[in-house]
Amino acid sequence: METTLKSAPVWIVPEDTGIGNVAVLESAASHLRGADRASPAKRTIPGPATREYRIPNLARACQVLRLFASSDNPLSSSAVARRLKMPRTTVLRILHTLAAERFLQRRGFDFTANPELRTGLRSIASTALCAACVPVLNEIAQLTGETACLALLAGDKAVVVETCDSAGAPRVGSGTGVPAELHCSAFGKVFLAFGPRDSLERVLGGAPLRARTRRTLTTAEALGAECSRIARQGYALDDEEYEEGVRSLATPVWSAGTVLAAAIGVSASAATFTERRVSDVAAVLVQAAKKLAGTLGQPAGR
Repeated sequence: METTLKSAPVWIVPEDTGIGNVAVLESAASHLRGADRASPAKRTIPGPATREYRIPNLARACQVLRLFASSDNPLSSSAVARRLKMPRTTVLRILHTLAAERFLQRRGFDFTANPELRTGLRSIASTALCAACVPVLNEIAQLTGETACLALLAGDKAVVVETCDSAGAPRVGSGTGVPAELHCSAFGKVFLAFGPRDSLERVLGGAPLRARTRRTLTTAEALGAECSRIARQGYALDDEEYEEGVRSLATPVWSAGTVLAAAIGVSASAATFTERRVSDVAAVLVQAAKKLAGTLGQPAGR
């Protein structure tokens, strides 16, 4: 949805102040100045989140940089506008400005971020995300009684970077820092289903896929149909496909409106995380993903 942004005024003075006597106004101002001198520590400093201090186009430029940080491929102005739901003319100006300032590189009609900038932006984003996710993971663990995890995409693998255990529930799964294959893990399938189309096509082009268990999807047709179903329902399920006796469920976490930042989910014993609980756990995770996106200062949905 495209919107037209207008510059917010720094100061808004009402037409009718309710004070008819200028002398009264001057007296009040003098009194306030005296109070400031007497108690300088009590001055109120405007917070950074106030609308008067926010520059809309600078915020949009930050969203563009986040998008390029998450993409290894060059992007056209049309692709950026479509994915961020911004006016194309606005995007074009931002892209050319960032290229002129050497934050982006221009290749014909496409733009790309240099590897060093992309690595730095990803590091900043992942650090902020990991810090913000801890209370959300704690809440998931309490509500579901299972281990809650946050995973990031690292090349062609999904890596769990934060974990929160539920009291009394044993930890299951591969654990923090262990890369998981995309085609057979819940977190990996989130990145395939909701991420760039070329990532899915690369995995499908590599079929037949490695079978980790008897339930693993190993054909391009089966995985393609699974990813279409995931995109429709909003979550991915690993039904003992990555590890026997372990069931996992994950949902996407969106940044900058339509940029896939991470996957959040639970991993548990199939004996306790039964098929009857799937819809309830999915509802908890969808809400948690929206809350996490909100704490990062991004739109809470697509």
